[in-house]
Amino acid sequence: MSFALPKLLYLTNKQFQSISKRLLSQSAKSSYSATKALLNSSNSAIKTQSTPKKHQHKKSVALVSGVIIVGSYIIFNQSNYFNLDTLPLNLPPPQQTKKFLQENSTQQKYYSTSTNSLHQKDSISHQQHKEGIFLLNEEQVSTKLRQYEESYLVNRGKGVTRYDICQLPSNSPIEDDRAEEIVQVPILQDNNIKTSTDWMFFGVFDGHGGWTTSSKLRDQLIGYVINELGTIYRPVQGEDNLRYVPNSATIDQAIKNGFLKLDHEIVNTNIEKLLTEGNKAKAAELLMPALSGSCALLGFYDTNSQMLKVAVTGDSRAILGSFKDNQWTVRQLSIDQTGASPSEVARIISEHPNEPKVIRNGRVLGSLEPTRAFGDCRYKLPALIQERIYKQFFGRPLPNQLKSPPYVTAEPIITTTKINPSDHDFLVMASDGLYEMLTNEEIVGLVVKWMEKADMIKPRKSWFGFGNADGKLPAVQDITNDKALKKPLQNKLGSGFLLEDNNVSTHLIRNALSNGGSREQTSMLISIPNPVSRRYRDDLTVTVVFFGKDPAGENENGVLEVNWNATGGGLDANKPKL
Repeated sequence: MSFALPKLLYLTNKQFQSISKRLLSQSAKSSYSATKALLNSSNSAIKTQSTPKKHQHKKSVALVSGVIIVGSYIIFNQSNYFNLDTLPLNLPPPQQTKKFLQENSTQQKYYSTSTNSLHQKDSISHQQHKEGIFLLNEEQVSTKLRQYEESYLVNRGKGVTRYDICQLPSNSPIEDDRAEEIVQVPILQDNNIKTSTDWMFFGVFDGHGGWTTSSKLRDQLIGYVINELGTIYRPVQGEDNLRYVPNSATIDQAIKNGFLKLDHEIVNTNIEKLLTEGNKAKAAELLMPALSGSCALLGFYDTNSQMLKVAVTGDSRAILGSFKDNQWTVRQLSIDQTGASPSEVARIISEHPNEPKVIRNGRVLGSLEPTRAFGDCRYKLPALIQERIYKQFFGRPLPNQLKSPPYVTAEPIITTTKINPSDHDFLVMASDGLYEMLTNEEIVGLVVKWMEKADMIKPRKSWFGFGNADGKLPAVQDITNDKALKKPLQNKLGSGFLLEDNNVSTHLIRNALSNGGSREQTSMLISIPNPVSRRYRDDLTVTVVFFGKDPAGENENGVLEVNWNATGGGLDANKPKL
C-alpha cells in the first residue's frame, strides 16, 4: 500500500482558480482529497517520493489535512497506580506533586476517574464511583507520546530542510487540529528575472467547545488563503505561468481576507442556509462548526523572499529561535489574544463603549477567553438569530449580557520576519497548552539541546574548553518587544530535562509534561484518561520547522520524504468528520 505525502504543487494561472474551487467545494472531505484530483489532472504537478516497502504495512494518510486521532485509553497490567482524589482539581503544583510522590512511593496507587469524588458525602457511594487507573511505565509513556508524531524531510534546497509534528490528546476527540501544504509558484521578479518560489504553509488550530471548527479550518483555511493570494499575484501578460509579486501589505490583506471569508461561511452563510431550509438532517454539519470555536495560527513562508508571515487568531503562539552574535535568542512572532491582553481589552471596549461588563475576569462576557476566534457564533450573532436557532433545533440560553454582538472576530494579526537560514533559525508553532507549561526561553533551549544530539549543530564548549553542561539548558535571550501575558508554572520538580526522542515536537511535549525532567510527573499526567485528564492538561499540538541551507543546493524537482526515524506511531488520517 502506498502513502500519500503532504501536498507539493506547481500552480499555473488556471490552476490557481482550480485548486481554490476544489478545496472550497469539498468541506466534508479533507483538503488532500481535493488536491489529489488536481495532481492527477495536472502534468506540472510535482511528484512525491514513494514509500519504502518495509513500511507498506502502515495505514494510508491524508497528511496535509492534518492527522488527528480520537484518543482512547487502555488499562495496562502494571502494579503502580495513583489515587486522583488526593490531587487538586487543577494542574498539580510541583511541590505538592513531589511531596505526594514521595509519601506514596511504597503504597498501592491508583487514579480515580470520579469527577465529583472530592465532594462525595457518603463513603460507600464514594467508593462505588472509583475506577482504578494504572500508571504507565516508561515504554508505554513513549508509545503514547509518539503515537501521533510525524516528521518530513523537504528536499527542496530552498531554505526549509525539515519539519516535525506531534499531538497528544486530552479531550476525546482531540479538539486541536493542524495542516501543512507546500505550493510552487512561478514568479517574475522586479528585475524581470523569471524564477519560482515555494509557498510553505503550516497551521495549528486549537478548538474549544468541540472539534468541529478546528476540523473545518484543517480542511479549508489554507485553501481560502491560496485563493486570496491568487487574486493579488497577478499573471504576467502573455506568460500564463508567471506572476507578479505584490507588496507585503497587500499579501497581509489577502491573508486576512481568507480568514474572514471562511469565518463568514461558518457563522453567517451556513446559519442562514440552515434557518432558510430548516433541514434538521444538516443541522450538525452546518451548525456545529459555528457553535464551537477555534483559534488559528498560520505560518506562511515564501522561499524566494525568505519572509515568514505569521497570522494569529486567538492564543496559539509562534516563536523563532536563532543563533546570533554567539548567543541563542527567541522572538515571539504572535501576541496572545485573550481577555487578559490590554490591547485586546481596549479594542473591545472601544467597540462596545456602553457595556462596562463586556470583559469580565479576563473573558468576553465573562465566559470566552480568546477575543479572536473562528466560529463561536454565540458571541457574533444577534440575539434574535440565536433564539431562532435554539428554538428550532435545540434549547440553549443566550450568553449573559449579550447586547451588541459581534464581540469576537476572526481577523488575524500578522507579523512579518526575515528568515536567515545561516543563523540556524527554527520556528515553533503550538497550541497554548505548550506555553502553559514552558517559557519561550525553555522551548528554544530544549530545541537547541535536541539539535545538538541530532548532530544538526555542534555542542557549545564549556568555559573549560571541553565538554558541555548536559544537565542544563543553554542560555537564551528573549528579544521580543511585546512580552507574552500567559506565564507557565515557574516551579520545577527538577532542574534537568529529558532527551530521548527523535522527533523534536515529541521532545517538547515530553519535557512540557515532565516539569523539569521528572519521569514520574510525565507518567502521571499521561496516565490520566479523558475526560479527567482535561483538568490537568490541555490538548497539545506542536509543529517545529527547521530553516537551513541544503548542501546539495536548490532542487526544483525535489520531493517530500517521510522521515520514518521520527515517525514512531506510523501514519494515519482518522479524524471525525461531519
